[in-house]
Amino acid sequence: MTRKPASQESRARLPDSRRPESRVPDSGPAGVRDGAAEVRDGDMTSATFGYLGAIFLGPVIPLVVYLLRARKSPFMRYHAATAANLSLTGALYGVCCLILGGLLLLDSITVALIVVLPVGAAIWVSMLRYLIRGAGAANRGEKLEVPGWICARIVS
Repeated sequence: MTRKPASQESRARLPDSRRPESRVPDSGPAGVRDGAAEVRDGDMTSATFGYLGAIFLGPVIPLVVYLLRARKSPFMRYHAATAANLSLTGALYGVCCLILGGLLLLDSITVALIVVLPVGAAIWVSMLRYLIRGAGAANRGEKLEVPGWICARIVS
């Protein structure tokens, strides 16, 4: 009985989808691929600018990028919509914190501050984390999967 080399044995045991030669690039939402082969540098710069604008000016810059560049490429549409959705969701969470703080303020300012400040800070840090990760992914020409609990699909 002839024995196969170790590399052929391990390949034979892998299912078809895990074999290196049978992998197909993953196509994400709106035609965004994991690789940067079909993404232009200008698109990556504009998408990164949308995320960074969302950090400093809220949903204004991502919505402008979305309105001006969304029709030019699926990559731009995906990242501009994601940045706009993250910033709009963060604004909605902020409004909810203000409402909660106003209701708690009717009882005591101390209770309102003790509850609302940590909740607001946690929301802000979470949004900031995903906006920075999105800017990095857009700059590399990749997609970013944002969890649904932190990013409502408002703009698509």
